[in-house]
Order: sequence, then structure tokens, then C-alpha cells
Amino acid sequence: LNLNTGKVKVRRGLQWVDGHEVIVEPKTELSRRTVVLPRFAVLRLREIRPHEGGRLIGLLNPGQVARRYAAWCRSQNLPYVPRRNLRHSWASTALGAGVDVAVVSRALGHSSIATTARYYLRPDSEILREAQRVWEHALIR
Repeated sequence: LNLNTGKVKVRRGLQWVDGHEVIVEPKTELSRRTVVLPRFAVLRLREIRPHEGGRLIGLLNPGQVARRYAAWCRSQNLPYVPRRNLRHSWASTALGAGVDVAVVSRALGHSSIATTARYYLRPDSEILREAQRVWEHALIR
């Protein structure tokens, strides 16, 4: 995590197995990536940054992190979104805002754009209507 550039280099994974942390290799080579954080996240992380070499979340296990996150959502009067859904929310929002599917796919570390399209790309009805209008216009020209 580089708080000057706002970038996170994903090189390994951390899993919790039988009550212990286990460092794992990413699933695919494309899972090794650099993620650019939004400005608000960088500013907040700078506020809570640990001492040099420290861990950002301390020695919390996944259950403790989940409980603290849920409590924080309540304290901020925000709807609770399970952590596993935050990735999906980001991807869906980015695609809905017009970010290219290839860019979203790369940010997620997918090995194929088809994976991103299959799980995250949901054209809304207005986009589908416009596609039909374009097709109809091409047909009757």
C-alpha cells in the first residue's frame, strides 16, 4: 500500500484457515495487479495508518473485522453491505457509470473479460431500448 500514490500492489492473498492466517498465491497471474484507491479512501487510510511496518487492521480475525464493520455502518446510519458484496457493488457501479468492461475486469484481476461480463454486466432497460432503436434504424435505412 503506497499512500503517496494511492496504489495497492496485490501480490499475495491472506486467508484464515483453522484459526490461523495463511499467505496464499493469487489464483491467476492477472490476479497480481495494482489497484488505484479512490481519493477518499487514501485520505482515511492516511489518518489511521499504522506505525512503520505495522498492520493496517492489527491482529483482528475476519469475524472481528466483520463485527466492527457492521457496527461502523450502524453508527454512520449506512446500510450494511456484506464485505463480500463490496467488490460486486464497486464493479456494478463502475460499469453502470460507463467504465469500460476491460478496465473493470483488469481492476478485479479477472483472467477474462468474459468472466467480468458474465457476473457484473447488466444492461439496464434504457440501454436495451437504445440498442433496439439503433438496430431498427440500421434495418430500415
